[in-house]
Amino acid sequence: MKLLSLIIPTYNMEALLPRCLDSLLVPETLERLEVMVVNDGSKDGSLAVANRYKERFPQTVTVIDKPNGNYGSTINAALPVAQGKYVKVLDSDDWFDTTALVEFLDKLEAVEADMVITHFSILHDDGSREVTKYNVYGREPYDYGKVYALDDVLKDGYIRFFLMHALTYRTALLRDFGYRQTEGISYTDTEWACYPVFYAKDIVFFDINLYQYNLAREGQTMDPKVIARSLGQMEQMTRQLIRFYGTQDVSQLSYTRQAFLRQYYTNRIRLMYKCHLLDIPRDQFDADHFAELEKELTEACEQYGFGPIRLYPENKIIRTDALRYWYHYHRRWPRWFEVFNHMVDKVMKWLFVHIFKR
Repeated sequence: MKLLSLIIPTYNMEALLPRCLDSLLVPETLERLEVMVVNDGSKDGSLAVANRYKERFPQTVTVIDKPNGNYGSTINAALPVAQGKYVKVLDSDDWFDTTALVEFLDKLEAVEADMVITHFSILHDDGSREVTKYNVYGREPYDYGKVYALDDVLKDGYIRFFLMHALTYRTALLRDFGYRQTEGISYTDTEWACYPVFYAKDIVFFDINLYQYNLAREGQTMDPKVIARSLGQMEQMTRQLIRFYGTQDVSQLSYTRQAFLRQYYTNRIRLMYKCHLLDIPRDQFDADHFAELEKELTEACEQYGFGPIRLYPENKIIRTDALRYWYHYHRRWPRWFEVFNHMVDKVMKWLFVHIFKR
């Protein structure tokens, strides 16, 4: 049995996959690590690259070759056969800090927890690097290496959401509740960060900057241009999250867990409103489509107790509600106001990163 299984979804990443794998395969990791490269019907040489690494490191690297089914299908193919006590996802255009990985494996050997949280770096196309930690304005409220009951962490209010890059799970947790990711669309890593929260009992934080998240690559799914083209898939993902919520007996969860999940879903719906009313280009905004979507999501909020939803800018300075403006005028903010808002957003994000996230 391996200590950690890494699932690496791969689609047309021939050029970047070697950097990803080289960051993992060092002598200190080979016996403890299972590297599962899942080739999702790539049309380039990704499969050949993966097989070369499998030949070099047969005790560590496994290759799953499958027809294209998008991101979720790669997780579904790998998770049932993963050999590690813990499991984590690493996208093939990203990589790990190798020294941090060795330290991470050392710490995993001495801990028992359903959820493990590590820091990650976001690498931007301007060359800047942003370190993301689960803290508030520089304050780190939890002792690293201490296992907490997840409810005790959620009730503090510091943790409003989790992101895939920070998450490692105990493999048995996912298997026990039959985890399965939606196939055929992008952005399903949201399920990886959401569904286990319904079931996990405990959590531990490590002061390790492990995941190096590459936002600089053109065509990356979080590129604003790609998001604008793929907004329909994000809407499908939001509907799937809501359907999952409806299948759960939420009343059996603690009040703390219920409150966290309601806020999580409120934030997810807010994100959809933000994409339509603030983020996508004005010439791509379809008022009729958004009106139908807003009606659908409002009904979900009423059914499950999500909300209320306010759509203020991220900068915390301009306190004008874009959603309220939509309700009143049935259109987006004026163009001049959007330009001003984006300028303030950019300045405030730069200040936040350089003051609090160094």
